[in-house]
Amino acid sequence: MANRQLYEIQGRRYDLDWLRVLAFGILILYHVAMFYVADWGWHIKNETTSTTLQYIMLLVNPWRMPLLFLISGAALWFAAKKVSAASLLKLRTTRLLPPLVLGMLVIVPPQMYFQILQAEGIELGYGAFYRIYLDMGTDQFPNHQTPAGLMTWNHLWFIPYLLTYTLVFVVVKPLLDRAARWISRFDGSLAWVYLLPLTTLLLYGYFIEPRFPKNYALVGDWAAHALYGFMFASGYVLAGQLQILRKLVSARWFCLSLSLLTYALLILVFRGELFTGPDGADRFGRMVVYYLNGWGWLLTVMAWGAAFLNRPGKALTYMNEAILPWYLLHQTLIVVFAFWLLPLALPRGLESTVLVLATVAGCA
Repeated sequence: MANRQLYEIQGRRYDLDWLRVLAFGILILYHVAMFYVADWGWHIKNETTSTTLQYIMLLVNPWRMPLLFLISGAALWFAAKKVSAASLLKLRTTRLLPPLVLGMLVIVPPQMYFQILQAEGIELGYGAFYRIYLDMGTDQFPNHQTPAGLMTWNHLWFIPYLLTYTLVFVVVKPLLDRAARWISRFDGSLAWVYLLPLTTLLLYGYFIEPRFPKNYALVGDWAAHALYGFMFASGYVLAGQLQILRKLVSARWFCLSLSLLTYALLILVFRGELFTGPDGADRFGRMVVYYLNGWGWLLTVMAWGAAFLNRPGKALTYMNEAILPWYLLHQTLIVVFAFWLLPLALPRGLESTVLVLATVAGCA
């Protein structure tokens, strides 16, 4: 039934729409958890934090953002069949650039404001803060400076990166189309589907990632561009490979089992109980576990999504339109509501529930 449903629908890939919605839903929960998780810095933090949350968040950490870029690349493949590459760039620019500007000027500033209030322990009115925020040459609050003073895009970094990759796509589309034709000659063997990307990711992890720490400032963020650009291109190249998708759907239980196994190994690595040495084989082992886990989960969610989510629905129709404003709003709402909830000293379970519900209600 799963396979038949997948190939009867020859138009829009609803499973990709559902996966994008679910990925952004995970993003909301992940950012709520960042308020509570121990040792991982965020804009504001609860007074009591949890180490256990780290293990839960590691379940999605290696693949949640790569999935969004993978889906964005796949969506570009479907769109490119209908309009020119230049038209795609125009459409994405007009859809994404105004929300980015609005976000940086209106939506994101409260995050920086409450972050400064908690970190600096000062009293500062929002009007006075906002005047400082708009001054891109300010030297106030040096611990919170960005390349543009205090002005930042914070969680909206995904938008300028997506716009940049779309611009690059216009130039390299012939190369990506040639790569797609080359991959179409394969029969979809799972060994190749796992090993070819894994090899690329290991080269990235060995040569690029250690040398260029991610800064999410777009300029000079070579490690992020190498990873997310690869995922974006992979989504485009793989979008039309039905022979691979058929094999993944048929092997979805294997994909899930392997992903759960590598997640267990990742926890051991994270706890310092596996591949503990600083160099050589241990470093290689850690990279294999991390990147096999991340890529494996991408294949797993794609397989299960293609098997069971390729169907329309009223909720999907709403979320396809609402997902961008939800993405724009969610982190600011989390920061604002979390800051307001702090003085109430609610039990953590109740507080986190209220925070999730308030964020969802605010987005809606």
